[in-house]
Amino acid sequence: MVPSPTRVAALQGLGVPADRLDRLSAALRLPPRRPGSPAGEEFGASVLLLVGDAGAVEAPEFWQRPFGAWIEVAGLSDAQIVEAARRAARADLFACVTTVTANRLHLAGRVLNGLAALHPMPEAQRDDMELALHEAISNAVVHGNLQVEGMKGLSVEALERFSHDLAARMADPAFADRRIEVAAWLESACAVVEVADEGTGFARPERIDYGASGRGLDLIAAIVEELQLLDGGRRIRMRFPL
Repeated sequence: MVPSPTRVAALQGLGVPADRLDRLSAALRLPPRRPGSPAGEEFGASVLLLVGDAGAVEAPEFWQRPFGAWIEVAGLSDAQIVEAARRAARADLFACVTTVTANRLHLAGRVLNGLAALHPMPEAQRDDMELALHEAISNAVVHGNLQVEGMKGLSVEALERFSHDLAARMADPAFADRRIEVAAWLESACAVVEVADEGTGFARPERIDYGASGRGLDLIAAIVEELQLLDGGRRIRMRFPL
């Protein structure tokens, strides 16, 4: 089932210049929402938050209704923001942020908070969903965008190598500024969540030589109702029963 447009009805900026926000509001045909104004009843749908100040978006109030979509605008052209906003309009929840921001925010927990607000669920079910989503985002960050290999073994040397490579790639804008995109929508009896990265892709082998890491996909598969690898492994789709 393809999510139907549109679920975004207003636009708000956080650290985005007023002239750019006005320009994007016109391009998207979305009315601007001023901070503090009521939005749930006023607009009847979620607000898209365009984030120019990635540090400020850590505040919990920016991850609650009426907000339902978040796009970090750093490094994106107006055309790229418009395309991302169109994707956001087809989802109940949507986030497009840099690798650094996704890693810092604990993005899985924030998305699950949003899903639970739309569809309350038992704590155990929510914990399972958050674990699967965390694994998917972690894979997208570490192995997708940062292109760091998993640990091969439990030695101190393997841990040091992994930590060094992770820190080096996270400090390199060529990798750290790549995007992580999460889209989620509710169907009649399930929630569908997609996580996409900008890495080189991944083809899951029939046999995996596990070391100290590498079990993420199996863990996800044990939790979800359905698991798909799309776009050459750069996007994972998970279907959770509700």
